[in-house]
Amino acid sequence: MAAPKTDAKKPAAKRTAAVAKKPAAKKASGGVDDRYIAEQPADKAALLAKLRAIVKKELPDADVTIKWGVPFYQSNGKNVCSLAAFKDFVGINFFASPSVLIDPSKKLEGGGKTMRMLKVRTASDIDNASIVRWLKAAVAAA
Repeated sequence: MAAPKTDAKKPAAKRTAAVAKKPAAKKASGGVDDRYIAEQPADKAALLAKLRAIVKKELPDADVTIKWGVPFYQSNGKNVCSLAAFKDFVGINFFASPSVLIDPSKKLEGGGKTMRMLKVRTASDIDNASIVRWLKAAVAAA
């Protein structure tokens, strides 16, 4: 006679460190920032495209990844800036200490130690010279 089957569960396999790691950021495979911009309403997409053109001109070799659902531009593995659409504006975040982001007009917002944001509501809010200066400062700080 065969032994009766038991419904006892096998012990769960131990969780390894590899399983517990956070997933890596999605690496750009040509156009992750294009897709992000295309998914935005037309008014915001136009502003994001203008900002992206400045970023790509100044950082032609930057790696583009999607983190937290928005495009991040990196140089030498360090975050330089990101673009994001919000309800009432689009923003470009600069990842550098406020002490290196010279801003006499007080256009940058934020209170942290490692980042500031330029909020763009209309095309006239895009000051190319300032954005280029902040991008260069963020690259140098990276």
